[in-house]
Amino acid sequence: MRAYLVRRFITAAVLLWVVASVVFFSIYLLPGDPAHTILGGMDANPTPEQLRAVRQKLGLDRPIFVRYLDWIGAMGRGDLGRSLITDRPVASDLLTRLMRTLQLIVPAIATATVVGTAAGVFAARRRGTIFDPLATGSTLLGFSVPVFVAGPILVYVFALWLRVLPSGGYTNIHESPARFLAHVILPALTLAAAPMATTMRMTRSAVLEQLPQDYVRTARSKGLGERGVLGHHVLRNAYLPVLTILGLQVGAMFAGSVIVEVIFNWPGMNTYLLQAIGVRDYPVIQAVVLVASAIFVSVNFLTDVGYAVLDPRIRYG
Repeated sequence: MRAYLVRRFITAAVLLWVVASVVFFSIYLLPGDPAHTILGGMDANPTPEQLRAVRQKLGLDRPIFVRYLDWIGAMGRGDLGRSLITDRPVASDLLTRLMRTLQLIVPAIATATVVGTAAGVFAARRRGTIFDPLATGSTLLGFSVPVFVAGPILVYVFALWLRVLPSGGYTNIHESPARFLAHVILPALTLAAAPMATTMRMTRSAVLEQLPQDYVRTARSKGLGERGVLGHHVLRNAYLPVLTILGLQVGAMFAGSVIVEVIFNWPGMNTYLLQAIGVRDYPVIQAVVLVASAIFVSVNFLTDVGYAVLDPRIRYG
């Protein structure tokens, strides 16, 4: 197991370095000049001397490979640089925004996992009854309705019509847990809809594939109850493809949360990125994309570890 983890960790580290390099060099392909933005934006007419002075202060006049080596070295020390616009440390602002995004994604992935798995098992056990097409039909709704449609619908129903939940905004969980919970319900449900449908369909298919196997009949013949057969035998084998889907859904949630944060006015990491793109704040853009990539790589690494835990044949292969 230790050798397997070392191999996967090295692979993840190399992948993260490649992503970081691609992010650094591609960011300078963006149109616009941060020095021009700092000096007043499109409405300003700075002199060439002013632009040259700002570029020199920001280090934008140095060769790109020198900046790359300095940036890689700073990343190794945990230094994400300072914002070109606000001159604030990127790490502190990004940490605050990242925690807010995670406060949205964690409840969403938990809801998608619990509800999707339970609904998938229920549909598989009720195959051939009216509950099976109802459950599978609901997955089509989850697949078909994008977040930019589901979000406004939930706002209209629960905020404008029933008036039981706020339409948007954010409250610090430390200030008021109840208000935080009220604000997070609608965006988390919006974000969880598609992953919940995917998890449900994959769980149903995997459970149906495992139920006719010989080991299931053997477990039942030994007197093990249906709940024990499903919990201790069927789900352990059926959850391998489901685990793959869940790992991919985390990355999809980070992408989908961009729209959700905008719809519900949630001040998370993605809105921070959108603001930085608008003003060409290179250190912020690089840091956000790098952190998002690191999270995605880490989730894939944990998914591989989960494979090895659920199926020992993988780590010995």
